[in-house]
Amino acid sequence: MRSGRLLALCAVLALAAPGGRAAEPAADPCPMQRALLENRLALLQKRLQDLEHELASRPRPEADREAWRNAGAWQSLRNGMSEAEVMRILGAPGRVAGYYGFVRWEYPDALGARVNFDERGRLIAWGALAR
Repeated sequence: MRSGRLLALCAVLALAAPGGRAAEPAADPCPMQRALLENRLALLQKRLQDLEHELASRPRPEADREAWRNAGAWQSLRNGMSEAEVMRILGAPGRVAGYYGFVRWEYPDALGARVNFDERGRLIAWGALAR
């Protein structure tokens, strides 16, 4: 039994390296496609670097925790804005509540102002504090 395994292993090795030489790596069949992919990768890396720089230069949402108190901030809201855009304008919410089909951010709590986002994270409704 043991000699049978040894014989099978020798046969596999002989087939893997014909002529007693190690198999040579296959040549790149698509040098043009590889060059295009490398170029695309370089462009994406540059874009990522630009976006990271832009993000680092933006003010942090927690910088103005009371921005939601400004009436002008509420007037700049528009339907379809992303959660990130709303956070930049109003700051972080005091409370987040999830409902069937939408999410509500409350400023500072359930008795205050609020914004609603659909399931895609887009602004669909808002109401500022009554003065």
